[in-house]
Amino acid sequence: MAEELPRCFDPYLRYAIASEFKNFDFFDAQESKLFLFVELKHAGLAGDFVRAMSRDIFGAEFGTASPKSRHLTMRAYKAAIEQESFRAWNDNVSRVELSLPLKPTVIKKGVPRVRSASATAPTSLLIGVIDDGCPFAAAQFCKLTAGVATGTRVLGIWDQNEDPARAPIPVGPNVFGEKPFDFNYGLEFFRESVPGMIGLDDWIQLYKRANTIDEDGCYADAGFKTLNHQRSHGAHVMDVLAGRIPPSARIVRRDPPSWNPGDSLTDPASAADIVFVQFPESCLRDATGVWLKGYVADGIEYIMSFVDSRITNVVINVSYGPTTGPHDGTAPLEEKLRELVTYYDGTPGNPKLDIFLSAGNTYLSEGHVRFVRQSMADPDHVEWTWRLPPDNTVLCFAEVWMKKNHSDNVVVTLTSPGGCSSSSTTGPAPPGPPPPPPAVPALPPYTGAYAPVDWGDNRVWLLAVEPTIAGAGMVPEHGNWKIKVEGIEAGSEVHAYVARTDPNMNMRTGAKRSYFVDARWETARAAEAGCKYAGGEFDKTGSLVSRLGTLNGIGTDSVAGVHVAGGYILSAPKRKSPYSSAGRARTGPLPRRVGPDYALFCDESDALQGVRAGGNRSGAVFRLVGTSAAAPQLARLVANGVSLTAHDPPTSPPDEKRGDGDLYPP
Repeated sequence: MAEELPRCFDPYLRYAIASEFKNFDFFDAQESKLFLFVELKHAGLAGDFVRAMSRDIFGAEFGTASPKSRHLTMRAYKAAIEQESFRAWNDNVSRVELSLPLKPTVIKKGVPRVRSASATAPTSLLIGVIDDGCPFAAAQFCKLTAGVATGTRVLGIWDQNEDPARAPIPVGPNVFGEKPFDFNYGLEFFRESVPGMIGLDDWIQLYKRANTIDEDGCYADAGFKTLNHQRSHGAHVMDVLAGRIPPSARIVRRDPPSWNPGDSLTDPASAADIVFVQFPESCLRDATGVWLKGYVADGIEYIMSFVDSRITNVVINVSYGPTTGPHDGTAPLEEKLRELVTYYDGTPGNPKLDIFLSAGNTYLSEGHVRFVRQSMADPDHVEWTWRLPPDNTVLCFAEVWMKKNHSDNVVVTLTSPGGCSSSSTTGPAPPGPPPPPPAVPALPPYTGAYAPVDWGDNRVWLLAVEPTIAGAGMVPEHGNWKIKVEGIEAGSEVHAYVARTDPNMNMRTGAKRSYFVDARWETARAAEAGCKYAGGEFDKTGSLVSRLGTLNGIGTDSVAGVHVAGGYILSAPKRKSPYSSAGRARTGPLPRRVGPDYALFCDESDALQGVRAGGNRSGAVFRLVGTSAAAPQLARLVANGVSLTAHDPPTSPPDEKRGDGDLYPP
C-alpha cells in the first residue's frame, strides 16, 4: 500500500498507516480523528480542498488560518487518508504531516465570539506563550491599576487537551471554560466574564481568602494538571518573558540581586496582556516533538485572534522544537512561521509579529551525523552506530537526509545488534502468522528502514525501532544498531538526526535517550581527543558525529521576524552554554541560518547553571537549565524596544555558536 499513497504524505504518516496506528494507545479507527498539518500547492486551492474533503465519511474539520495562507490544520477520520481521498490529496496538497491524533468529546463547542472585544482597553503589546503551565493567579502576573491588583494579565488561555474528563465546570448558572467555536477541541478561558461563562478574574475571586488567593484550590478545581506541581516549564518561560521582575534583577553578580520590579514605561512586557496556549498532555508525554506541528500552528492562530487595531506589536514565544527535519528552512512549520511574520509585518492595519524560538539543547547529545563524499577516491558508503537503551518505553526514530537530485542510487540499511537487517528497498516486515521460532533471528514488525520520501528538494529515509522494554510478542534488541548509507555520489552530503526521546519536565514516561556513535573514531581518535579541552568542550575533530548543525528543527530558516536564541555563561564571556545547539543549517532554496541570532544568559557559571524565575505559585522560583530560558529573554528585549547591541561579539559574526554575540539580560 505504501507505493500507492499520495506523494504528499510525510514519513511519520506513512509509518502510522503501515503500522496500523499500533503505537497510538488511544487511537480508535471509528471515533478518533487524525490531526493533520496540511501545506497546499498554493493558497488558491484551499476552497477546492475543503470541498473535496466535505464528505461525511471523512468528518473533516479545519482550523482557522490567516488570509492567503497555504497552510491548514485538519482533523478527520481515518477514511480521509484512505483510497477514496487520494485524488484530493494529489490534486491540492504539496505536503501533509501527522500530529498526534485526538479523540473528540461530546462537549458542544461555544458560540462564536470576538476575542478582541473587551470592557477594558488592551495593552498595545500582546504577549503569546505556547507551553506547559500557566499560573494565571500568581502575583507576578497581576494586572495593576494605580498600584492595586485588579485581576490577572492573562487575557485568555486555550487548553488544547481533548479529554472527556476535561469539561466546562459549572459555576451556578454559568460555566468556567468552553470549547473554542473555531478550533473545536480543548477548552478556552477568557479573563472577563461573558454571558453564560465566568472569566479568569471572577474564578480567582472565588478563591480569595482575606488578602490572599488559595492558588492550590484555584488551579486544582480548574483542572489544570500541570499546576499541581510546584514548577512548570511554562510558568518559568512566562515569568522570564512577562513577569513583573525582569531576569536582570534576579542575577547575583558583584552585588546581591535587586529584585526590583520592571517599570511599565521602560519594560512594557512587565505589564502587557498575555495569551497562553497549553500543549496537550498526550503530546508532552512524547518528547520527540514530531507530533506537535499542528498544535503549534493552531496555537499561533489562536493568539492572533485576540488582535484588533489597538494592538500594534505581538510577541510569541514557542517553547518547542524537534531535533529532526530537513534543517534547511523548508520544514512545513517553518514555512508557516515565515508566512505569518510576512503577513503580520507592521504595515497599516496589521500588527508587527515576532516569533521566538530556542536554539535547542542538543549540542552534546550526539544526535547528528554529517558525512561528505569529497571525491571519487572516497568510499561511496558510510556506516555508524545508533545506540538504543534497554527497557525504553517509547518509539525511537532517526532520519537520514540528502538532496533528491544526488540520491537516486542510495540505499539505507538498519542492522540490529544480532545481525538482522532491514533495507530501504524492501522496508520493515509487516506482522505475519506464524511468528518465527525463537532460534530464527528476525526483526519485530514495523522496525527497520522505510522507503525514501521526496520532501521538497530533499529525500528522507525514516528509521524506526519499536520500544525495547519487554512485552508481548517480539521486542527489538537494545544495544548497538548499525546504520549504513550506500550509493553516495561524489560531492554529496549525508545528514542524519535522532528524534529526541528524553522526557519533558514533570513527565514520567520511562523514555530514554538514544544517540549516534562513530565507532571507528572512538577506537582511533577518542583517547587523543579526550586530552584536548578548549572553550568548555572536548575535541571532536574527525568524527562523523557532529555538534554543529544541531539547531532547533524549526529554527533553521533565516527570515526577519523569526528569532532564535542560544545561551552563554554569564561569568565566562564569549563562551556559550555547553548544551546550546549550534548551526549551520543545511543548504537549501532559502537563506540558511548560520547559527542563533544572539546568545542570552543561560548559566551564571559552570557550577551554577540555569536561569532563576517563577514557578507555579506566587513567590516560588527555580532554575531552568536550557535555551528555553534564552528565547523569552530575547523576546522581552524586542518587546521592550531595546536596541540589540551585542557585547563580546565573535571574531567574524555571525558564527555557528553565538550568532552576532552575547546580549545582556533584560
